[in-house]
Amino acid sequence: MPFYLRNILFILGFFLFASASDGNEKSGSEKDEEALVNLIQQSQLSKEKLVYLVDSLLNGDTISYCVLDALNKKLASEAFYHLPIDTNPPSHDLYCLWDTENPNSHAELPLNDTAYNFELVDKLNDCGFAMPVNGIITSLYGYRDGKMHNGIDIALKTGDPVVSAFRGMVRVARYYGSFGNVVVIRHYNGFETVYAHLSKISVKPGDMVDPGQLIGKGGNTGRSRGAHLHFELRFKGYPVNPRYVIDLEKKTILSETVVVRKTKTGFTAFPEGTIFHTIKRGDYLYKVATQYGITVKQLCAWNGLHKKSSLVAGMKLKVSQ
Repeated sequence: MPFYLRNILFILGFFLFASASDGNEKSGSEKDEEALVNLIQQSQLSKEKLVYLVDSLLNGDTISYCVLDALNKKLASEAFYHLPIDTNPPSHDLYCLWDTENPNSHAELPLNDTAYNFELVDKLNDCGFAMPVNGIITSLYGYRDGKMHNGIDIALKTGDPVVSAFRGMVRVARYYGSFGNVVVIRHYNGFETVYAHLSKISVKPGDMVDPGQLIGKGGNTGRSRGAHLHFELRFKGYPVNPRYVIDLEKKTILSETVVVRKTKTGFTAFPEGTIFHTIKRGDYLYKVATQYGITVKQLCAWNGLHKKSSLVAGMKLKVSQ
């Protein structure tokens, strides 16, 4: 069931009308209704349980007025339901969740080794790609100081404009922990992008944005050492290495079509036509690099490896740009 306030309220309103038209019919005893109302009014009721509750009620023939009234008040008070009327968020078939409060919203990983093909840009509407900030990359995706750095850092000055990378809809625009002021945008190409440490936010959840459109100003909020933009590319909530999608030197996309493939812990993305080598027993970095006419440095950079990294049989390494 969609997570949209107005759609849900419309449906509940329809059931309210149906229930009110037959004053003799009730969905249960008054004691049960009172317990249900108390459950709905609980402040700790999670979003998931609330939606399951709405789903179960809509499967019934009627819903009592007091239960509907409690549901409407609860839904109206929850920020994660705010969305423009009659508007579906981009790529909703992939996510089926719209949470305007939490930037770190994960969808369930598929069970099988699934691959997705996406057009990164909207050719029909002339909507392409824009680098969020035209600055120097100061930190790449990968392990840093013993911890995983899930995006790239781009140098800027506080107050510099930050723009949307692709066409999409703003999902989150708020202050959030170590991110500081952060904007999360869900795009029609299946990805979400994250823009953190902003000094100012210029959009709100539900806003439609185009590539190159201002979404805020760079800053140093949250857990940040100096003014910069922390930029992430995500699929279903899982971070993806931006350099497999974006040419960080030229500040353009590597390919108009991208393939996203599930891994054991999340997803990886690469341009369509990319060649991979499956590691066999006895393989090592220099051997693989020589086989494909590339350098060990290139092989490590493309796969987030160190020159002393161990290779495990069955591992897939990207061996072409």
